[in-house]
Amino acid sequence: MKKITLVCLIFAFISCKKEGKNQESIKDEVSTEKSRSEVKTVNETTSSSLGIIEPVKWFTEVNKLSETDYELIMVADIDPGFYLYSQVVPDNGPLPTVFIFENSDDYELIGKVSEEEGRTTHDPIFDMDIKSFEKKAVFKQLIKVKTSNFKIVGEIEFMACNDSQCLNGYGDVAFEI
Repeated sequence: MKKITLVCLIFAFISCKKEGKNQESIKDEVSTEKSRSEVKTVNETTSSSLGIIEPVKWFTEVNKLSETDYELIMVADIDPGFYLYSQVVPDNGPLPTVFIFENSDDYELIGKVSEEEGRTTHDPIFDMDIKSFEKKAVFKQLIKVKTSNFKIVGEIEFMACNDSQCLNGYGDVAFEI
């Protein structure tokens, strides 16, 4: 999956170049991103050499439902003008949001990651109707714990777009149980 991310980063870089963005406008975008204050983020680094910004910041929470059942919550804070795609997208569309959790004997996943309703609209970049999220998106994964006091580690792969470009993102997440 990291190869897909690299290919998409190259695509985003080429897209920026095709749009005629010069290095000064890219530096301004990166500078604006860096000036925002962020509390616990996964994706806070920006690659200024490629002119890539990261319009989605991820936050995590754990909600204890019972002695053995927990809810892992992943919240995406999405910059204005950008939207994040759902976990389910049409063929030949954008990359979906994907959650990958490390296998462990400490817990088991219950079902799949759920997501909010979002909005389904016609996407001008892919010229199709696609479910996406603006401003904020909440994803939840139920787990059943088998032991106590451990860490769950996972990865998130996603694509965020505005009306003129798409950016792929990748982040690590961790949950303390």
